[in-house]
Amino acid sequence: MRHCRPSTALLIVLATTVSLAQSVAPIRDVQLALTLPNNATPVLRVAEGGTGTVELPGVGTFGFVPRIQDGNVVVVDVFDMNATPHKRLARLETIVGGDPVRSKTKPDFGVRAIQIISRSEVR
Repeated sequence: MRHCRPSTALLIVLATTVSLAQSVAPIRDVQLALTLPNNATPVLRVAEGGTGTVELPGVGTFGFVPRIQDGNVVVVDVFDMNATPHKRLARLETIVGGDPVRSKTKPDFGVRAIQIISRSEVR
């Protein structure tokens, strides 16, 4: 049986702990309430940095990409998903639980962050 020095054993324990900590990363979803040009009001749950889409018949498909900043501030990029590459139409800043922000695009969207939902995902 081979023995290892205490410093080697400590290094192995630390490496294992870091590896395990990196394998479980917090994932956050953002719940967005949209107001569409046809007055529909869908609610999307989108992973931070992911894309939620809505389709407007006869107009096209639009993507909404939320990124969380400073706790309860959510920046949402609005994309025209029909363009290749996807074309960013607007960047909106909304506060969780605050009033809807208008996109001032054509078509025009209202975007409101309802809540941030934390979850864990094993990679």
